[in-house]
Amino acid sequence: MLDWIFEGIVDWVSGVVTQLMDAVSGLFLSALGTDMLAMEEYFPFITKAFTVLQYAAWTLLALITVWQLFRALTVPLGGETENPWSLLLRGAVFATLIGFAKPIFLYALTIARAPYTALMDVELTGEDFTFSGVENVLKSGLATLISTASVVGTILIIILMVALGWNYFKLLLEVVERYVVVGILCYTSPLAYSMGASKSTAPVFKAWCRMVGSQLLLLVMNVWFLRGFHSSIGQYIGNGGALSNGQGSIFLWLFCAIAFLKTGQRFDAYLSSLGLNVAQTGSGLGVELMAAARMVSGIGGGFRSAGNVFRTAGTAAAGAGTRMQGSFASGFASRFKGNSFVRDSVVQGGVRMGAGGSVGFIGRMFGGMAARNGATLTGDSIASVAARPPESSGSIAGEIADRSLGNYFPNLKGQSLTGTEITGGRIHTNVVGADGGQTAVELYSAAQYERPSGIHSVAEASDGSRWYQMASGPGAGAFYDVPAFTGSPAEATQVLSSFPDAPEGTLLRTVGAGELEATLPDGTAMWYNSAYFEEPDAPHRVMQSSGGVDWYAMQPYAVPPVFEPGDDAIDYNRAQFRTFMPGYETPIATVDGAGIPDGYFEVRHENGSGTRFYDAARYEAPHGSYRQYEDAGGNSWYGIQGEAAIERRPVYENGKPVYEGSSVKTVTVETVRYPSKPSRYREPAARGKNESRPPQRRR
Repeated sequence: MLDWIFEGIVDWVSGVVTQLMDAVSGLFLSALGTDMLAMEEYFPFITKAFTVLQYAAWTLLALITVWQLFRALTVPLGGETENPWSLLLRGAVFATLIGFAKPIFLYALTIARAPYTALMDVELTGEDFTFSGVENVLKSGLATLISTASVVGTILIIILMVALGWNYFKLLLEVVERYVVVGILCYTSPLAYSMGASKSTAPVFKAWCRMVGSQLLLLVMNVWFLRGFHSSIGQYIGNGGALSNGQGSIFLWLFCAIAFLKTGQRFDAYLSSLGLNVAQTGSGLGVELMAAARMVSGIGGGFRSAGNVFRTAGTAAAGAGTRMQGSFASGFASRFKGNSFVRDSVVQGGVRMGAGGSVGFIGRMFGGMAARNGATLTGDSIASVAARPPESSGSIAGEIADRSLGNYFPNLKGQSLTGTEITGGRIHTNVVGADGGQTAVELYSAAQYERPSGIHSVAEASDGSRWYQMASGPGAGAFYDVPAFTGSPAEATQVLSSFPDAPEGTLLRTVGAGELEATLPDGTAMWYNSAYFEEPDAPHRVMQSSGGVDWYAMQPYAVPPVFEPGDDAIDYNRAQFRTFMPGYETPIATVDGAGIPDGYFEVRHENGSGTRFYDAARYEAPHGSYRQYEDAGGNSWYGIQGEAAIERRPVYENGKPVYEGSSVKTVTVETVRYPSKPSRYREPAARGKNESRPPQRRR
């Protein structure tokens, strides 16, 4: 009785399958031939948009031609450029081709129509078949092989019919997709012609030509594969899979037929391996249809699982009260957030998170579809992977990681990212600049890694976690910079936000990449970003920005008083000096402030000797004998004692030496001879390529 019921169910299912296959077979080859009728009537927009693409192609062709002409006329002799006359000639030819793009493509279709029609006109017997006929022959063959196990026979029938029908249906999908690709190539052909004028863009046009030829070949091969399979079906119904040597069987025929169908589906990949430019079609839709079928089969179990969850929750709530209800609700919410299914579908490896069973499978399936159609991961979904230990986190990579990372790191929001990989405690990505240059960015969780010894900044994620950020390559400095400042007092709040330890009242002005001019209560000084500059030798202190980047805050230069020139200002200058340098006790006669712009000045004594003072913020400690003095503002000066001396100096008049006879006229001048002169500190050296070593993982 059970066998009879089961056999009836299987007969009904196999009948539905064969009727579906009969409904779609034989419709495609005649409808989707070597003309664009189906494309134009099913997608009328592409016909009206063709003129727009022609104008866009002419514009693009003109821009490319003008640019190449500009290069040819401005590049120095010997540079590699194109011949202007040749460029103009090719531009005119391809502008004409853009105007006749569609007729040219239709002529190519006419060439392909000859083999297509010839294959369609080949006469064979046995092609008028139905899948129901295949089912009947399968039943007869299996009845001979399995005469006692009717249940097994019916199961085999439905399995074999579904396998055959599914692969046939996938091949039909391939046929349709290949036809659509040819149609798209036809109606976008003006854009291809716009690439032909310049030698630098000609490879694009040549690749398009190869792709058109390859796709037309595939269009012809559609007939070859489908009619080949139809003839096999007719042969099978006629002789039940038998061969002339007596070795055939229904199973051998079935496997050969399925292999033939699969080869037809993958023929574009085979042509691609030979070097032809063909579009790879057919993979995504078939997988999604299979996933949809699996979803339908599992949805009943999913509802049962969900019911068990809610029943368990109800029992727990009745036994444990309000506290248990809140605990269950929060746990359920954490496991069944919609975006977590997208996350679960793209995480590779690690310990599975989220729901299991049928509910988890259905969620991951829909999450996978969403991920392939542009969905992004939320900051919480990324955090659930990035915050875990690497041995259990798994990893997220690919396009969804590129477009989602900005949701976790606000400083990367809006950036163009590529090559992103997210794993436990470590994230890698490449930021693509406007010029196409890529900056590699490594992020290490502060909870899992020690602080790096090299140049780095600190980035805060959307969940509040802190990450060490290390960038290398062109544009790396931008990841260590602070906002641009103008020196306005209105920016005081922004200054303190960028440099929490800056003295109150500090004003900043951006003067270059990684350079700030700081106006402080005790003077003006330069600050240098450690990501751009090596640590200087001159006196400085390390100032850390809010992003964790070290800045070298140079010591402000000492500012001596203004000493007036002339004999009338001698007493005034003495008084100014005594006020400015109270620790210098030797009586002075005069003060010379001519060297103040360069960081030094000089005093003379009554006996003709002198002392020259050098700002310790600008000069290294002198060699030999010197004393260090502190001015009234607390700044240090190096004092070098000099002895009185007499030297002869040439006489100049109007900038020219004065001669006495054949010799230059000289005069005797009292001067001071100093035993040494200190070297001035050099400006901080620009930092070379940043190759910071990754930090150590915490134990």
